[in-house]
Amino acid sequence: MIRQMRYFIAVVETGNFGEAGAVCHISQSAISQQIQALENELGVQLLHRHGRKFDVTPAGRYFYQRARQQIHEMDSLVREVRRIGKGEHQNLRIGVLNSFSNLLMQKAICAFAQNHPNVTLSIRTGTHEEIFQWLIAGQLDMVINDQRRALSDQFFNELLMEQQVFALVRQDVAEVSPAGVELENLKNLLCILVSGQEYRETEISYWRDVVGIGNDILFTENTDTALMNVSAGVGFLPCDHDLPSLAGNVRVPMLRKSLPLTRKMYAFWPEEVDFFLQGEFAEMLRSQIQ
Repeated sequence: MIRQMRYFIAVVETGNFGEAGAVCHISQSAISQQIQALENELGVQLLHRHGRKFDVTPAGRYFYQRARQQIHEMDSLVREVRRIGKGEHQNLRIGVLNSFSNLLMQKAICAFAQNHPNVTLSIRTGTHEEIFQWLIAGQLDMVINDQRRALSDQFFNELLMEQQVFALVRQDVAEVSPAGVELENLKNLLCILVSGQEYRETEISYWRDVVGIGNDILFTENTDTALMNVSAGVGFLPCDHDLPSLAGNVRVPMLRKSLPLTRKMYAFWPEEVDFFLQGEFAEMLRSQIQ
């Protein structure tokens, strides 16, 4: 069926049996027969034929999308197996949102390194926009990021988790409990965010409009400065569940009317790149979450 899947993809993408045959190096009649054999095997019609023209059925569109992904994965797998067999080295460059779990990333990195000794991992952290732009510019192979845009079919979008948002805050400046802290009890504090100057408007929009934190914002250039401002009682730092808290500070879930604030975390990578390693790392990270 793999060969027939390739034929069907070529037919859909060229829109013509003759051109698809040329791409696949077989005759037009042969590729037409293979598509009919594929439909017979599946028991559904993938194309509505109108003389020399055709329309792709809903089942055909779904099959095309999944077959394209499966063929891409198979080709990536074959290339990776050949690289391993030849002892070739490879790099995987990953961008990670600066507030994402350091513990989960370390566990996934260790597991991946054990399975892929010939792959060198390179990790960069940054804001959502920073690592997204690095990915677009080809400086990264994949990113671990929150969802701030509509999911694009130009990327593989692997949902990792719906992550609860925590607040790191000095214990004596807000009413907190082990269950969490209500946004209402943080209203007199600044929301401390880590971001460079060029991405601050985007960060404000996300935390206010998407997450729902309406506090005034204090930006810092790095996490160390943000933590010192938390210790000074200036404000609170939105963070993940495993950010270390020093004496006097507490890390608690953020709540709105007793419901937790959450954000969706994804692994993203461009659709056109060799994605076997990216998919492997995303799966290992997801297994650590579970």
